[in-house]
Amino acid sequence: MAVGVGLLVVVLSIFNGFQKQVKESLWQGGPHITIENSYGSGAIYDYEKVIAHLKSDPKLAESFVSVEGNITSHGLIQSNNNFNPIMIRAVPVDSIEKLVENGLPNFPRILQYDRDEIQSMNTKKLVVVGKEMSAIYGYGLGREITMAVPGGRFTVERGVQVNVQTFRLVGLFKTGYYNYDSKFVFLSLPQAQEFFKMKGAVNQVAIKVRSLDDLKVTKQRILSRLNEENWNQKIQDETSWSVRTIAEEQENFLAALRLEKTIISIIVFLFIVLAALGMVATVHSLIRAKRRSIGTLKALGLASNDILLIFTLNAMIVGILSSLVGGMTGIFIATKLEVIINIISEIINGIGGLLNPGDWDPVELVPKDIYYFDHIPVDIDISFIFMVTTAATILSGLAGYFPARMAANLNPVDTIRND
Repeated sequence: MAVGVGLLVVVLSIFNGFQKQVKESLWQGGPHITIENSYGSGAIYDYEKVIAHLKSDPKLAESFVSVEGNITSHGLIQSNNNFNPIMIRAVPVDSIEKLVENGLPNFPRILQYDRDEIQSMNTKKLVVVGKEMSAIYGYGLGREITMAVPGGRFTVERGVQVNVQTFRLVGLFKTGYYNYDSKFVFLSLPQAQEFFKMKGAVNQVAIKVRSLDDLKVTKQRILSRLNEENWNQKIQDETSWSVRTIAEEQENFLAALRLEKTIISIIVFLFIVLAALGMVATVHSLIRAKRRSIGTLKALGLASNDILLIFTLNAMIVGILSSLVGGMTGIFIATKLEVIINIISEIINGIGGLLNPGDWDPVELVPKDIYYFDHIPVDIDISFIFMVTTAATILSGLAGYFPARMAANLNPVDTIRND
């Protein structure tokens, strides 16, 4: 029972940590709510008025961290003689100091940058790419990068027109989410408006909110606000609003995380159920060994309910002690997990180096390049641990109840005579 509880605490703490880390990476990587125009070319020309109209609602204004226009589009980036698909995102860079200090809400955390060149982010053709993209294509700071994006309208005679420009790489960012860090290129909004030929316009209004638990409510309030009658007839005639949240964009991924956690929880919880079944056998064996004593006590007047209570409480006490020991052990292992894994890795590598000194490749039990985390994320949920220990105690009581009921129904005369 103690092993099952401890194992469940460790496994779920790791899964909670991974989920929390992945969600934080997602939330930091892009806007939480995106407003787009499904009408015509998709451009939003009076986006400042749209932002002002949204902020005029006190409840919406209170829930927003930031609201700003940006440009997000598919594009191509040149690598050797090939053009590879990427995502280009342009956001306002109001302050270079905030940019390098990671103070812009819609700009990812910059790891490296050219201090002199990045000062001209708004006036020169400069870009910041993800750390993983720089590793994939071999880009370094100062590298000239050629990108292509669709420009103008599609026509039967000319097809799709393409704009091609060269930018200089001045920074590397990292969100912790591989898809962002390997596919996104960031640049300032004025340069993107020129690149995409969208002077004075954007194709998105990006919103970051204070509470991710209220995304659905905030989305509905935004839609209601945008669809109010006659708040700006010119804007309303040129737009067909589409609002989506990051939870909707990543719905399948987040559902897969929840399903994975549920399945693992069920599998590990079966260890506790198995331990409870083992306790049934243990209490049953104890009753068989004490049949004579039970018969004597019943002959002396001990009530059947008292015998039932004795053996049931015995099993529950064992369950409580096992839950406490397992829970405390699980918490300790979870908090020290990275240290424990590093020690095991060193032992394996030490033994491997001694047995095969020339050809031994060092073993890393949790490769950081695969899991994309700087450390093993662990999130210990005390409420969940309380729920697990309570469930283990209840299962222990049930495990002791049925054999104890058999002991309570023993006939004292037959028991003393036969034993």
